[in-house]
Amino acid sequence: MKKVPLLLTSISLAVICCSCYAPGVSDADTAIVSKKSAVGSAYRAFAAREFDAPAAARANSADNSSQFKAEAGRSMAYVAHFSISVKLKKQAIADLKKLTESLGGYILHSDSSGDITAKVPVKNADNFLKSAEKHGEIFKISINAEDLTDTITDINVRLENLKKFRERLTALLAKTGKVEEILKIERELNRITTDMERLTANLQNNRNRVDFVTFSITVIEERGALPGSAPAAIDNFPFLKKLTTGMGGNCGEPLFDLEIPENFVTTEHGKYVSFDLYSATTADDCTLRMWEHKVPDAGTLEFWQQMVCRALAVYHSYTNIKTEAAKINGENAVKITAETLTASGMQNYMAFITVKENLFSKKLRIIEFAGPEKAFSKNVSAVTEKLCR
Repeated sequence: MKKVPLLLTSISLAVICCSCYAPGVSDADTAIVSKKSAVGSAYRAFAAREFDAPAAARANSADNSSQFKAEAGRSMAYVAHFSISVKLKKQAIADLKKLTESLGGYILHSDSSGDITAKVPVKNADNFLKSAEKHGEIFKISINAEDLTDTITDINVRLENLKKFRERLTALLAKTGKVEEILKIERELNRITTDMERLTANLQNNRNRVDFVTFSITVIEERGALPGSAPAAIDNFPFLKKLTTGMGGNCGEPLFDLEIPENFVTTEHGKYVSFDLYSATTADDCTLRMWEHKVPDAGTLEFWQQMVCRALAVYHSYTNIKTEAAKINGENAVKITAETLTASGMQNYMAFITVKENLFSKKLRIIEFAGPEKAFSKNVSAVTEKLCR
């Protein structure tokens, strides 16, 4: 009986070492995958592809290949984002929900604004994309893949080790009769059981991410869309394609009598831009741009709000687009926010637009602020405070 404490100490130390094993596994992993976690720093392998949706669907049908097929022996978690233009948003949302369920999936999130997060079995993911085309026109799709092979292997190893130590402690408990030793063993057993439950939940979550593709969908209602293959309204205004681009400015000072936060530095290197454009950047990769473009006299602020929102979705693959009234230099403006997933992570976007008239012309003034999610959150308050006076 005198050897029991020494054995207990040895087992405890071994359990602690075992618990510290498997880098890359944390408590945060037990949450079901979200838009943010899909692009977090835990990625071991990251792949991003963008392609024309209809063309990709046709190619897939022709060669029977899959956009969501992992290499043999690899456990891949896929997150796909796409926008779909429809005639009736409410009906399209209901149809996409039914489609998801008919393919063995389920809805994580859905709201009346048209944002849907769906989970579809990976074996039916290609079919989901192909079938979704029947309900509207799908724009650029981004597909992101995270390799969870090592993570799942690490968790299984930890679970197996903890299971063996639990068996040894249970056997040891049956041999001892001292109250103090019984209490020590039971405390260690409780800790091991808790760790095993946490790791099991983590394993189930990661297997769910491998077994189901997460689709983030933005449903956009086309109001007054022209029939057939006639061009969309935004195609009449090519300058809208310049939204969100990284084009450098040609002005040394902020436009529209506005100021910028102190941590922004002017980037005057777009000497050949054909219109006035001011740009600035921060050390953490946020950008601020101010520019204006001549527009038809008949266009109202509400009209340009719709055009900019549609351009963000169609030309630039932004999702979760929202608008609200604002003021810039005391004039009526519209604030637009959006987000998109890139190979480097989630990018947030904010713009203020206003229409300025004079005796000779009307111009659309655009102020854009964008950056990586964390840096954007850090700087957005200062930017808003400077602009909205």
